[in-house]
Amino acid sequence: MLSLGITGGIGSGKSYVSHIFTALGIPVYEADSQARSLYERNNKLRLALIALLGSEIYRDGVLQKEVVAGKIFSNQALLKNVNQLVHPAVMIDFSHWAAEQATPYVIMESAIILETPFASAVDKMLTVSAPMELRLERLCRRDAASSIEDAQKRMERQWSDAMREEKADFVVRSDGKSPLLPQVLEVHCIMGALSRQKDGVN
Repeated sequence: MLSLGITGGIGSGKSYVSHIFTALGIPVYEADSQARSLYERNNKLRLALIALLGSEIYRDGVLQKEVVAGKIFSNQALLKNVNQLVHPAVMIDFSHWAAEQATPYVIMESAIILETPFASAVDKMLTVSAPMELRLERLCRRDAASSIEDAQKRMERQWSDAMREEKADFVVRSDGKSPLLPQVLEVHCIMGALSRQKDGVN
């Protein structure tokens, strides 16, 4: 199954772009939300996390995110160990999910796809880029409690648009000026053609 990765910084509009692909009939695997789901439904992952972080990270089978955050917030080594457990589980889950689809290609959406092993799970990469000022405006509008300073700190922890674009096969401009639909349709057509080539269909 041919696959496309979609990424972009906070407030870039990557989720909106993913929704356009969904409207075109292409299924989207949201890696971030699926990872949160795996914490509860993947028993092997749950036991591994307990062994690493302690049994207090779960209560009645539900992951206590605040407890986990408190343990890994200032401990990069521990965060790395957690990611080494979670990322492979997500990739396996994505592979199983993709195999169940019956579309020309599938999509994995993740804000950190290029910074993780997720990048090796997809055939092509699309990044959504937007001006920093617009991203800040969107983020503060979306998260009413967010301040400009908090939003900037969150963005500083992510790759820059330039870094993502360097690694991407496609770039969609979500700048409030360039129409999104024609850009997405162009990528959709290319992915469809690549899928037909892969299947040996002219």
